[in-house]
Amino acid sequence: MPTPVSTHSRPTGHRTEPCTLLSLAIAATLGAAVPAPALAQTGDGAQPAAQAGQQRLFNIQSGPLDAVLNRFALEAGIDLSVSTELTQGKSSPGLQGQYSTEQALHALLAGSGLRMHFTGENSVAIELARQDGMLTLPAMTVSAEALTGRSEGTGSYTTSNTKTATKLNLSPRETPQIVNVVTHQMIEDFGTTEMEDVLRLAPGVTVGHTDDDRRSYTARGYAMSIQYDGLPSSSGIDGGVVAGPDSALIDRTEVLLGAAGLMNGAGQPGGVINMVFKRPTEDFRGSASISAGSWNALRMVADVSGPLSEEGTVRGRAVAVDQSEESFRDYAKERKKVFYAVVESDLTDSTLLTLSVQNQDIYDNVTDRSGLPTDNDGLDMDWSRSTFLAPAWNQWNKYSTTYKARLQQVLSANWQLTVQGSALTSEADWLFGTLDSFDSTTGDATFSRWGQFNKETSHDLEVFSSGSVTMFGRSHELVLGGNWTERVWNGRRGTGTDYDTNLYDFDPQTSVPRPQLTLDSQINDLVTEQYGGYMAGHFYFTDRISSVMGTRISWYRYEFGDTVREENEVFTPYAGVIYELNDWASAYASYAEIFNPQSARGTDGNTLEPEVGASHELGVKGEFFNGKLNASAVLFRIQKDNEAELLQPYDEDNICGGWCYAAKGKTTTEGVDLGLSGHITDEVQLMVGFTRYKKDDNDESVHIGKLAGSFQPTGTRWRTGISIDASSKAYGQWGMTQEARTLVGAFVSYQLTPSVKMALNGSNLLDEKYYANAIDSGYGRQYWGQPRSWMLTFEGQF
Repeated sequence: MPTPVSTHSRPTGHRTEPCTLLSLAIAATLGAAVPAPALAQTGDGAQPAAQAGQQRLFNIQSGPLDAVLNRFALEAGIDLSVSTELTQGKSSPGLQGQYSTEQALHALLAGSGLRMHFTGENSVAIELARQDGMLTLPAMTVSAEALTGRSEGTGSYTTSNTKTATKLNLSPRETPQIVNVVTHQMIEDFGTTEMEDVLRLAPGVTVGHTDDDRRSYTARGYAMSIQYDGLPSSSGIDGGVVAGPDSALIDRTEVLLGAAGLMNGAGQPGGVINMVFKRPTEDFRGSASISAGSWNALRMVADVSGPLSEEGTVRGRAVAVDQSEESFRDYAKERKKVFYAVVESDLTDSTLLTLSVQNQDIYDNVTDRSGLPTDNDGLDMDWSRSTFLAPAWNQWNKYSTTYKARLQQVLSANWQLTVQGSALTSEADWLFGTLDSFDSTTGDATFSRWGQFNKETSHDLEVFSSGSVTMFGRSHELVLGGNWTERVWNGRRGTGTDYDTNLYDFDPQTSVPRPQLTLDSQINDLVTEQYGGYMAGHFYFTDRISSVMGTRISWYRYEFGDTVREENEVFTPYAGVIYELNDWASAYASYAEIFNPQSARGTDGNTLEPEVGASHELGVKGEFFNGKLNASAVLFRIQKDNEAELLQPYDEDNICGGWCYAAKGKTTTEGVDLGLSGHITDEVQLMVGFTRYKKDDNDESVHIGKLAGSFQPTGTRWRTGISIDASSKAYGQWGMTQEARTLVGAFVSYQLTPSVKMALNGSNLLDEKYYANAIDSGYGRQYWGQPRSWMLTFEGQF
């Protein structure tokens, strides 16, 4: 059954009748012509006098038709209703200038085969144009809009549905877990360039630095898994060898909090980061921007999209990024070039093929692997934020290419098959002088000098089918599938002689000479392979009670040198019950198990037994203004066995070959998540979240508060907003901590002309001094977070 979409400036309860939608769906499937459904009339069908001549200024960008209509309804202050079946796959040229409501809608619907129809003083319905009293419906087709649910062009801080948790097409209120979505509008408003920036906006997520280049992303005190376009991958985005994609390529990022074993198999109970890439558009559009900012930052982005064939059955998109920047740290700098191309082809009316390639090179990268040392007593020495205690010849260059393919086939009116895969190859060249020892009394220090080449390949494949079945007089949704992922990491290493110097008169250019190295020491292959099958369903027991249930069976293998760990036929159940309290609120309870094979070794030299445990949630969710505003309040509890605890510092000669660990036994983490995202009013949007949790072996509770909000007065050309990332002291693996900090950002943008926009973004506006050390860093030295910074952007659309 197609889902009605109503676009409202305020809630009215207007809906397309289910029986009418069902008859339309049946007719669409059969390719039949059916009589047009009766719609409420206003007198003889003429528009109300109040709408006849009143004009106002509109500035609405082109985009998917449903997104453009959504934005128009908010600016015009009208109630607008239309079935998604009518808008799927259609686009609108947008609107700039003075129009009445009727004039504006005629312009927005031009060429769509749809027409507007007033149903009241301030309400409009959209329907197909009639011919001879009959309503002709197109045959069932598959389209990128319907299958990906893109957020680009919607102008919204929330989404109507997500699939990250279960592959089922669920609204936020129907999902028995928390899924926060950083939408395209948020990415654009706050001028994000890296996944680090994107995830700083996501409620519940802690972003930390392992060192100068590597990042960690944790939620509820645990690491997070990765998906690309919903495809689980064992490759990370920490920046060691594989860096996260540039945000210019991203449509949205869906962040699932809590255990995600159903789709991802092995992993921690922190959650999933699902990066959804931009898709081609059915109409031609393009944009180019140039940005300049603090520390000689310069960024240029070009984005072109549209049909590649006369019939529009083949569509393409290309995005290119060129960025260079220095740093608040002396000598540090980086250059980045990114290219992304994607092609979609309607092989038939029911078959969609998508192919893409992504290349990202990070080079000319001078960085610091050591950080700033403490004194002999472990106390902060208050080094200045610009201090760079590393050789200026340090480098950490990364080059990656990813190929992806997806085939989506409509099997029947209510079932679809998806086959998707990706192949990633990433290489990293490292050359470092790293601080080994330091005496704060004399300033004497010793640097290790070494080089390394690493290569990482990741191959991911998934096949699944989803659709609906009718049982016991009710329709239920099912998904059945399986996925496979393999990651191989290896390399070569070369070591030079140690070099003694003094940090109190340190010169990055001269104090530590560049070594002549040969990378003649082979690093063993580290191979991680996992495959499994899953099934899940959304079952409706009564009009108010439904359940999302599923299970997965997994096989896992880890191999590194003489360390081998295998887990076979591991069952991972998932269950959630949702009770609809009323038309806008639901309560739910959910349960999910986890397993996480460990490579950490105990003092006997053997790997530890897998971590196992369970995640419980109990929550209430609300949906307001027909899905334009979503709210949630959730209690969660995570229990784990065999979590690794660091026992001995690094020693490559010990029985563990590095660090030694022990299994803690059972640990419990309890907390609460509160969230709100979407339109508060026609002019104000927010994504706000508060997370509080405590792990039983930590001294304090962790508090994470996030806010991202925007304000755009109706009919004006300017827009502004603010972001806040406030966190208390946080705890991670192996006893590492991250100190409390509050980071405030803001933006203001102005539409100079209908096609040219100017924006100013500021970060850390309070210029807070804080250490950005990752909560799961194993190094312990300190890295300052970025001071106050600015970025000015000019963007043109064509």
